[in-house]
Amino acid sequence: MSERPNRQTYQPFSKSSLELDTAAEAERIVSSLRRNVHERLRRQGTVVGISGGIDSSTVLALCAQAFGPERVVGILLPEKDSSPDSVLLAQMVADRYGVPTIIEDISAALQGFGCYRRRDEAIARVFPEYTPEWKSKIVLPGNLLG
Repeated sequence: MSERPNRQTYQPFSKSSLELDTAAEAERIVSSLRRNVHERLRRQGTVVGISGGIDSSTVLALCAQAFGPERVVGILLPEKDSSPDSVLLAQMVADRYGVPTIIEDISAALQGFGCYRRRDEAIARVFPEYTPEWKSKIVLPGNLLG
């Protein structure tokens, strides 16, 4: 029988949900990472996909703290439509934490899987005049929490 972790009572999300003791929360996450990776998975480190964004950068920093940078590998997976800034930012955060990286362009794999074709077909259903030469990007409203 597997162990069930203690379940906390969760409150509905609100702006106050973002108020927390960041140092204590980081230590809680680092401890959980160590416990789960060492004891449950019986591994000594991690591979982290890093995009240059805040989420993957935070995960990389926490893993470097939990296992030491020598036991973490950052993997960058740019593709033909990625901003060049993504690779630069991802490499900067990896360098900041002393984590080695591997860069693998996945454009050919995405092309082979038909991802670009399906994306273009989906956009053309909404904008019939669309052609693959157009640039596109999904953007969330700035007042998302407002």
